[in-house]
Amino acid sequence: MTTCKRFPFSLPISKALPPRIRSAALRAGLLLACALGLVLTGPVERAQAQSLEVNDHQYLDSQALDVLVHHTQYDQYFGDQKIQGIEFIHHGARTVTNGDVRLSPTPEQWDPVPVFGERTVDSTAQRVSATLTYEDFDFTYTVSAEPEGEGVLVSVQLDEPVPQELEGRAGFNMEFLPSAYFEKTYVVGDQTGVFPRHPTGPMQHSDATNRLEATPLASGSSMVLAPGDPNHRIHIDGRGHELSLYDGRNRAQNGWYVVRSELPTGETGTVLEWYVEPNRKSDWVRKPTILHSQLGYHPNQDKEALLEMSPHYDAPETARLLRLTENGEYEEQTSGAVESRDSYKRYEYAEFDFTDVTQPGLYVIEYGDVRSETFRISEDIYEKEVWSSTLDTFMPVQMDHVRVNDRYRVWHGVSHLDDARQAPADHSHFDGYAQQDSTDTQYEDGEHIPGLNVGGWYDAGDYDIRTGSQASTVEDLALAQETFDIQWDETTVEPNNRYVNLRSPDGIPDILQQIQHGTRQLLAQFRAVGHAIPGIVAPTLDQYTHLGDGATKTDNLIYDPSLDSLEVEGNRSGRPDDRWAFTNESTALNYESIAALAAASRVLPAHDDTLAQEARDTAIRIWEMEQDREPVKYEYFNTGGGPITPAELA
Repeated sequence: MTTCKRFPFSLPISKALPPRIRSAALRAGLLLACALGLVLTGPVERAQAQSLEVNDHQYLDSQALDVLVHHTQYDQYFGDQKIQGIEFIHHGARTVTNGDVRLSPTPEQWDPVPVFGERTVDSTAQRVSATLTYEDFDFTYTVSAEPEGEGVLVSVQLDEPVPQELEGRAGFNMEFLPSAYFEKTYVVGDQTGVFPRHPTGPMQHSDATNRLEATPLASGSSMVLAPGDPNHRIHIDGRGHELSLYDGRNRAQNGWYVVRSELPTGETGTVLEWYVEPNRKSDWVRKPTILHSQLGYHPNQDKEALLEMSPHYDAPETARLLRLTENGEYEEQTSGAVESRDSYKRYEYAEFDFTDVTQPGLYVIEYGDVRSETFRISEDIYEKEVWSSTLDTFMPVQMDHVRVNDRYRVWHGVSHLDDARQAPADHSHFDGYAQQDSTDTQYEDGEHIPGLNVGGWYDAGDYDIRTGSQASTVEDLALAQETFDIQWDETTVEPNNRYVNLRSPDGIPDILQQIQHGTRQLLAQFRAVGHAIPGIVAPTLDQYTHLGDGATKTDNLIYDPSLDSLEVEGNRSGRPDDRWAFTNESTALNYESIAALAAASRVLPAHDDTLAQEARDTAIRIWEMEQDREPVKYEYFNTGGGPITPAELA
């Protein structure tokens, strides 16, 4: 029998087989072992890994591995940021995160997250611990990480047993970056597999969480991830606890691969331990990162590059600026000493100044054996590239309530023509929206508010209209136009036809058309309810997490409760998918909106004099109203406007 060192793998080759066949079988088995990255028995030279030690920043540090313990706290609104819990920075990349007690195998954005209590360091044991609480369940626990052998001992401590309602739900999870493990192999006991590039299921109903959950890719008492990749190989021993490997993308597109063990019930003290050993290349040192302007530099401006490096790196005292010729050769233009700067967190910094170089051309910076990406020095550096794609591509694609066409592609169809229904009073929503006891409008809960289905842009990463960001965008665009008189025209915008076409000049500066589009939404709110509103957002999480064409989020038909769910009459339907308008009044939000309207009124006359006049009149009217009354304060997350005084002075 041929065996593999450290891993549960063997080749049982029968001696009864003819020698030629036995030899072929052995070769096939060896090829399989090599494909899986297994190390065959025999003399193996194993480098001694640098020991992990707690540093001044309260994390375990070594040359090729750093282990952080809750150095970033959970955001209670967005709990899936992948920057919490026990984290590994492995060969310079943060590929392991969210090592923590969670209440499902593959948590997503809206799942419960614990509240951070404190982090403690035991210098003698070199142990870093953090205590957290799930407040809704009165469940407090501690997670710890400390060096053991050539790896890390991760553990969970409880003063009280897992609450009954969390039995079968509470477990220790650790998440692994999919892009680092795509199509690499894993070994779990006697099972082998390949990390899928795409989630494949299967899903099944879980009695513990009362929802569909992913089934494990594999389960066992120990596992090795990426055995054939020395940069990402990690060995995990469950120390008597079953380990299960999941693909978190089965529940959410931004999920990671997850290794999980359920917490035992009825126990206190140290209830769970894992031994985790990331492979560490003994000669590995993070190469410097050269930070420079990706756009490039004007000949007459200051030119400074920042050099970011590991404290373990043997840093050269000088750097060079090389000019790339048309023949592909690099010619030195200048060299000089780098000036040391302060260290920050994990890295040390130095500065390389090459301001004296003014000759236009293509350049790279060389520091040690690292070269930067190519950049330009040119007098036309700020003429177009730095801003034009934002104006003629990003902003048109974000436009709501219109169809956006781009040559052979349709970015999205006309969306949200059914905007919007009155959000119900006394309701706490998701994504930072809430309605107080009163709606501050004349509309009943769920009633259609006419006129809101014009203008505005999708919010970053989703589809809601957040009025504060709409106002600041309009104001910034108007001030840019006043300052620079931007005549760039690459887009056709037909508001009355709800049609936008990219790469199609129509004789009107794009920036004026974008200001017009945002202004139409701001004015629609004042027309509809008499004041600015926090925003318009999807009514359900299923719709909110939609990632496709915005035109498919709703049926674009106004909801009519008198109709059956599949019934349609004219522009109305019985499907309650219309977005909700959150309408509480806020003096700060009014000030932010009318500041934008006032700025827009100064630049729009060249394009839309009627809209410009309405924007000016509305701004004056609302200003006078606010000056004659006590401020109306509404604060919830970031949807109620900023502080009143800065907004008033905007």
